[in-house]
Amino acid sequence: MRVMTVLGWILLACLILTALRWAVLLIAAVLMIGLAVSLVRAPGQTLSVLFGVILLNAFAAHPGLGLILFILIVLAGRLGRK
Repeated sequence: MRVMTVLGWILLACLILTALRWAVLLIAAVLMIGLAVSLVRAPGQTLSVLFGVILLNAFAAHPGLGLILFILIVLAGRLGRK
């Protein structure tokens, strides 16, 4: 009897993990569609934000340096537009 209870909990955990996996795949698909739409509507701004995210990921070991560099790039872009 106790073995069936444990197996039931394991089955429930497997179902929950499968549902979470499908949810992550769905979220990734929605993000990719949103990225494609934003690239069509505003390619310059989208690419600059993506570049900033890539920079922040590159500076994962030193997030402060990455954040400072990202802020400087954003400010330089705004000053260059004026």
